[in-house]
Order: sequence, then C-alpha cells, then structure tokens
Amino acid sequence: MNIDSIGQSELFVDAEFSTVGAATPFSERLKSEFESVGSKLAVAETALQDLAAGKPGNIHHVMLALEDARLSFQLLAQVRNKVLEAYQDLLRMQI
Repeated sequence: MNIDSIGQSELFVDAEFSTVGAATPFSERLKSEFESVGSKLAVAETALQDLAAGKPGNIHHVMLALEDARLSFQLLAQVRNKVLEAYQDLLRMQI
C-alpha cells in the first residue's frame, strides 16, 4: 500500500457533517483546513505586528485572533496525530 492510494480512496466526508449535500473527499477537506489554519496564523501575526508597531487597534481583537489561531493549530495537530496513529495501526496489522 502506498500513500498515493490513500488520497484516491473512497473515503468521503460530508461538507456540512450532515446527510444532505455533496460529499467531499477527505483529502480535500484536510487541505482546506490546512489553508484555513494558515490564514488564521497569518491574520494573528499581522495583528500582533501592528500592535507592536504602535498602530491604533484593540488589544482584545489581537488576543482573540491569537487564541483562535492557537486553538485551530492545536486541533489540526491532534487530527494529524490521530491520522498517523491510524496509519501506523494499519501497517502493524497482520494479513
């Protein structure tokens, strides 16, 4: 089994986590979440740099952006860990 076959598998996750709507491949869903976390990290970094530069702004909004980025990154890291753990379990299975 190679890693390319996993991306082309029949695993689908519903876009809205309900039974109504078109199914989205798991790899596409994961890719969009990576992009979302990246954009949240960029927004938080920009807000923090603006605050450090002395530009007028609200510190509460900066802290909310930082916390949102931190929580999103932690969630993505945990999902990655679970996917790797499941893959390693598959590798250890005896046929």
